Amino acid sequence: MRIALIHHSDDLTNDFEAYLATLLDEAAGSNNYAIKDYDSIRRGYEPVAGTDVLLHIVIPANSNFAIKYWYAVKLPAILRKYAIDKVLCMYSIGIRSTVSQCLILSDISFFEISKGMNTWQKYAAKNLAKSVANATNIITYSNAVKNKIEEKSPSAAARTTVFPYTAGTFFKPMEWHDKLYVKSRYSENKEYFVAVLPDDNEVIFTDLLKAYSKFKKWQQSNMQLVLLPKEDGFSQAIDNKLQTYKYRNDVKLVNDADRKETADIIGTAWALIHFPFQDSDIWPVTTALQCGIPIITTKSESMNEYCGDAALYVQNGNTEESGDTLIKLYKDEDLRTKLCGNAAAMAEKLQQDKTKDALWNFILPPK
Repeated sequence: MRIALIHHSDDLTNDFEAYLATLLDEAAGSNNYAIKDYDSIRRGYEPVAGTDVLLHIVIPANSNFAIKYWYAVKLPAILRKYAIDKVLCMYSIGIRSTVSQCLILSDISFFEISKGMNTWQKYAAKNLAKSVANATNIITYSNAVKNKIEEKSPSAAARTTVFPYTAGTFFKPMEWHDKLYVKSRYSENKEYFVAVLPDDNEVIFTDLLKAYSKFKKWQQSNMQLVLLPKEDGFSQAIDNKLQTYKYRNDVKLVNDADRKETADIIGTAWALIHFPFQDSDIWPVTTALQCGIPIITTKSESMNEYCGDAALYVQNGNTEESGDTLIKLYKDEDLRTKLCGNAAAMAEKLQQDKTKDALWNFILPPK
């Protein structure tokens, strides 16, 4: 079978689309599929041969007209030319084609147009009902979103399947001696909270610092705060804001950690603090669950579905409550021990190899 994956950018991060694309690449390689890039094929760098092909198509569309052209004209032509049997629409937009389509619904924000959306997000929201109706299958990341899909389109419920985020095998509970090494390298041998942040989201960064300020004000503690960027590194604006922060000497920005180092830093932390910037910003909490550490996060149906009793929940934007919760978790070691146990239990559901195999069999059912 020839399968195509439609992307809007080749700069894939930890978002749901990139996560699924990574799992599918791994599964395709394990099943002797040739993994091809449309741009390389178009330029004549490599041919498309054989029937077992996974083809990545990256759309360089940056305007409303360009997006319409690609989805209405260009993509249907590519699917015909290369005899594609199934297409995965990674950004919640369906294609004008008779080819079997699997729609990846990556965020509940697409259910209505809102301020702050970029061009393709607005296009996805505007055409969502049509995309859902035409999809052979729909994949999303939580039952909360699946229920939302059912509310908007009852007929889509039977075609919708949930595949959970998982964090990979690097993320696992740390041994005591390994934790000592990590603390010596990243936090001056001190305990620390950890957070994974968007590189340039100053609102979330400011909320985090305000919560940590309250903790430092009321606790005589050398507890530090270690911050990891979601992508390549923190923006200059984030760095500048930190320079004027009262407790800046206790905040560490780690810009260059690889995946293994990221796992070690999260696995050693006292707790993960996670203020998601959108509903699908789930990946950081899966890392904490698999590492067996507590989580402090905001209230949402999807977050509760993933974290369950392994997290303490706060209202979004309520930095006073967040600070109080940091204090509570710091002072109550019995509570922390309980949350660690709950995290390990929740992590049992998050096994990446099983999810990868299930996803591949869903896309390409065994004969």
